Amino acid sequence: MPEAEHIVVIGAMGSGKTTVGERLAGALGRPFHGSDRSIETRTGRSGREIAETDGVDALHELEKDVLLESIARDDPAVIAAAASVIEYPEVRGSLAGAFCVWVTADAGILAERAARGSHRRPVAPSEHLEQRDRLFRETADVVVDTGDRSVEESVASVLDSLRDADR
Repeated sequence: MPEAEHIVVIGAMGSGKTTVGERLAGALGRPFHGSDRSIETRTGRSGREIAETDGVDALHELEKDVLLESIARDDPAVIAAAASVIEYPEVRGSLAGAFCVWVTADAGILAERAARGSHRRPVAPSEHLEQRDRLFRETADVVVDTGDRSVEESVASVLDSLRDADR
């Protein structure tokens, strides 16, 4: 397992980044840094509130900054990144030193999950999906489909991939 690397969980809104990331961090005994919580801690507002008051571009900049700060930390952690950050070249460059896990699911499942939770902003189902999926695919060390397996199975799949990467 890549002991010195951060593990960054990437994917679309509603894909299970936080759920898988938290469980993965627990299994590995690492701290967990989630974009949503980091933003709420920093600003006292949810991403949805920031998008509504300051605009989506301001939210995306904040999501990028939060991720880059998490990656800059020395202690290896599991980090759940906001979906938008994959569009920034500097983020993709910083992810080169991390083990990236792309969690994905069928578009219908993503749309249904994304509609849950007051912290998420409404997003059109096709918004950026094609471009982001291409960037997620190019960046990912492993892909886990959370639509057809349980959280436990998803985490086990990542742990198997981490063991294989260490060989």
